Amino acid sequence: MASRQAIAAVQRQIFGTLPNKNVRTGNQVLKKRFTGPMLERYYLEPIEPSARFTMPEYTSEIQQRRLDKLETLRRRGKGPPKKGSGKRSKK
Repeated sequence: MASRQAIAAVQRQIFGTLPNKNVRTGNQVLKKRFTGPMLERYYLEPIEPSARFTMPEYTSEIQQRRLDKLETLRRRGKGPPKKGSGKRSKK
């Protein structure tokens, strides 16, 4: 004769139920609705990569602001050093 555990296991397989004991199965997480497609629709794809591909002279507002700031810093002598001429290369 089959044991109670074996019968319960077969019963769970047939009817697709979970054990009633305090066992963490992750079923609650798996039942939740998948949010991937909604998040994908919310955040639009940036146009910068495709715009730079079609128009090489294209710069975004943020990029232009960064370039302007670098230019003013260089005029004051506070800009980044040229490649290979930093603090550590002089030692």
